Amino acid sequence: MAVVDFHALGQVIWVSLVAGVSACVLFSLVIWGADKAGDARRSGQDGQALVYGVLAVTAMVVFSVAVIFGVVVMLNKG
Repeated sequence: MAVVDFHALGQVIWVSLVAGVSACVLFSLVIWGADKAGDARRSGQDGQALVYGVLAVTAMVVFSVAVIFGVVVMLNKG
């Protein structure tokens, strides 16, 4: 009979859920910020375009760091 470690299984589930939702939200911010920056730039609102551009770049950096961190953790397990 197999023994199931429900604590470890629960931990995998909630960590995966948090990681998946976080990645989706971060990349959505990248797309949204880049789109709004373009719209603001075309309408002559340079300050607003800068803010949205910085948001998009920051979200992309955080997203990239999170993906790299996840890959490093997966490669070092085992």
